[in-house]
Amino acid sequence: MRSLVVTAWFPDSQTPSRTPFVLEHCWSLQEAGHEVAVVHVIIGRVGGPTVQEVYEGVPVTRLRLNVTDPRSYARVARVIGAGLRRAQVLHTMAFSAVLFAAAPWLLRRRPWVHTEHWNGVVNPASVGPLWERLAWMRHALRLPHAVTGVTDELCREMARFSRPGATHVIPCVVENPRPAAPFPPAPPVRLVGVGALIERKRPVLALETVAELVRRGVDVHYTLIGNGPLMDTLRTTARTLGIADRVDLTGPIPPAQVADRLAAAHVFFLPSAQENFFTAVAEAIAAGRPAAVPLSGGFDDYCTDANSVLTDSWEVPALADAVETAWARFQDADPAAIATTVRSRFSRAVIGAQFTRLYRAVAERVR
Repeated sequence: MRSLVVTAWFPDSQTPSRTPFVLEHCWSLQEAGHEVAVVHVIIGRVGGPTVQEVYEGVPVTRLRLNVTDPRSYARVARVIGAGLRRAQVLHTMAFSAVLFAAAPWLLRRRPWVHTEHWNGVVNPASVGPLWERLAWMRHALRLPHAVTGVTDELCREMARFSRPGATHVIPCVVENPRPAAPFPPAPPVRLVGVGALIERKRPVLALETVAELVRRGVDVHYTLIGNGPLMDTLRTTARTLGIADRVDLTGPIPPAQVADRLAAAHVFFLPSAQENFFTAVAEAIAAGRPAAVPLSGGFDDYCTDANSVLTDSWEVPALADAVETAWARFQDADPAAIATTVRSRFSRAVIGAQFTRLYRAVAERVR
C-alpha cells in the first residue's frame, strides 16, 4: 500500500541520531513492500522553505510550522492533503501528528493508523504543567481507525481515549545484524548509557551512582553517549565527584559508533525518569549487553531476568545495587543468548509484518 507518514519527529543529516525509531518503522514498512512517503513537520517559531529529499532511502518532505502564524498551519494542511491524494493509508507517528493531520484527513477519509512513542501520552506530568492542562487533547486519538503503541502500558493508557478495540501493541524496531561480541576484559566494569542529556534522563544521577560504586571499591568506567543542555553540568559534576577520569561524555556520535561503544561495555545503565519502550535499552540487549535500570515505563514487556536487572528506586544506593547485581549475574553469560531475547521479536521483518496485517484490517473495515 502507499503510506503517507506524517510526523514531527524525523532525523536529518545534522541530527542523524534523533528519534531513530520513527525511521526504523518506515524502513520496516518498506521492507514489507509498502511505498512510504514522509511529511516531516518541524515545529518552531520561524518559517522556511519546503524541502524535498530522500533520507536514508525514504522520500521526505520537510516543512516548518511557525506556531505563531496561522498561514503556516494552512500550508501544513495543504502539503498533507496533497500527500493524501496519492496515499492509500495515513500513518501518523507521535501524538502531535494527529493534530496536524486531522483537518486534511477530514477532507480525504483514508484509512488511518497512528503509532505512538511519546511518554507524554502516558504521563503528562513528565512533560510539564502546560501539557498537564492540555492533556485532554488526547481524545483526538479517537480519530484514527487504529492506534498502535510500542508497549502494552502505552496501549492501556491510549485505550481510554481511542475508539473501542482500536489499540494494538507494535513495538519499536531493534535491528542488529552484528554477531554479539564477547564481553571485554574486566576490570574496569564498563557501563554505557545512551540518551539525550536532559533532566528526564537523569544523567547527573547516573554520575552520582558511578561515584557510589567507586566509593564501594568497584573499578568502574562510564561512557555516556548523547548531547543536550546538561553537557557542561555533567562535566562539572564529574570533576566535583572526583570521577572525571572514569567518565567519557562522547557527545552525539553516528549509529555505527554507538554500536561499537555498546560492544565495548558490560552493562547498560541510565536511570531515566520516564520512558515508554526505552529503545536504547532494547538496542543494548540486542547487542548482548544486559541492562541495569529503574523501571520507568512499559519496557518490562521485554526486560526480564534473562537480560536485565530492574529496580523500582531512583535512590543512588539502590541504583548502585542494581549495577552490581547485573555485573554479578551476567559477567559469565553468553552475549548471544542475551541478544536473542529481543532480536527475534523486534526485527524489521517482524514489525513490518505486524503493520501489514493492521493496514489490511483497517483498509477492509473502512472500505
